Amino acid sequence: MKKRKIGIYFFIITFIYGLYHLFDSLSKVEGANPTNVYQKLSSKENINYLIIGDSIGRGSGATSKSAAWFTRLERHLHSEFEIKARRHSIVQSGATAFEGLYKLQQSEHLGKIDLTFIVFGENDRKYMDEKQFSYFYEGLIRKTKQLYPDTEIITITENPLDIEAFVQAISIISNHYGAKNVDMRKSFGQSGLPAQELTKDMVHPNDEGYRIYADTLIKKIRELAGSHAEIAELSAPIHENADIEIASIPHVTEVSGSFIHKDGIWESSKAGDSLEYQFSGPFLGLNMIRSEKGGKMDVFIDDVYITSLSAWWPLTKERYQYIASGLENGPHHVKFIVTKEKSVNNSTDDAVIQISSILTKAE
Repeated sequence: MKKRKIGIYFFIITFIYGLYHLFDSLSKVEGANPTNVYQKLSSKENINYLIIGDSIGRGSGATSKSAAWFTRLERHLHSEFEIKARRHSIVQSGATAFEGLYKLQQSEHLGKIDLTFIVFGENDRKYMDEKQFSYFYEGLIRKTKQLYPDTEIITITENPLDIEAFVQAISIISNHYGAKNVDMRKSFGQSGLPAQELTKDMVHPNDEGYRIYADTLIKKIRELAGSHAEIAELSAPIHENADIEIASIPHVTEVSGSFIHKDGIWESSKAGDSLEYQFSGPFLGLNMIRSEKGGKMDVFIDDVYITSLSAWWPLTKERYQYIASGLENGPHHVKFIVTKEKSVNNSTDDAVIQISSILTKAE
């Protein structure tokens, strides 16, 4: 009887052990409980993806949306993996990684995102150096993974980006987090065609240029899915204080001249008028309205001239403009002074400045 009981116990233990390994094996079978984008593609499961980027991110230069890189990529994904890819976009022409980060923070959460494309660099070089860019670019990747922990990240090095320090910053940060970098400059070079035949204006790809973007991306995704690649992960930060939270500060400390305040916006078109704000933190941006009648203003931080900003844009749009970073921690004040100049693109009789708040590190 004792031997019989031992035999039953042994059978039960062996049975349970066998079931455990069976389920463990099934969980690793291709297509079983897919958790990342590459497993989903292999299992023919639909995906949600996000684009965070600038004008190239939004497909500017294409003759139609159907010719833009993301629509072409969606067709490739459907043809090759028999899936539908639902697109979400946080994009703005002329945007920097700073603006992308703030727009991401302000956007409604999108639920589960399987894949994110980050498309910045070409505009950033106009406003900041590579160290400043690297800081906000890393902050953007970290915020993306914090909001969407299951997302893979593919970073795109844009075809016109010709400052190697910026290219290296994108590559280094991508590698650090396991994000997959795709350098479109190489793809354009390998095409054998001159930039004039691949772009609308030597910056934005035309239909043929966006075909190269889509073909390059599907090739990369095919390789990653085939090799069962791991997705990007939230590693230890490279930069100090890399988990950036940008706060909006609407409170003006001093107003000079004929600025008027209406619906949360300070507005003036008179040269010499000024607004001042107090802030604390290592960086500064501006929430402003840019439009076809936008003027110009000079920016002083702690009484030192920093830059001039143009409020011109072909469409009326709220914009989150980068100003400065790498400032010492502690109290600062910024002064915006309306100038008599206006953009060469401004063909109206007006030169208006409209400001709603400054953007700086959250306390």
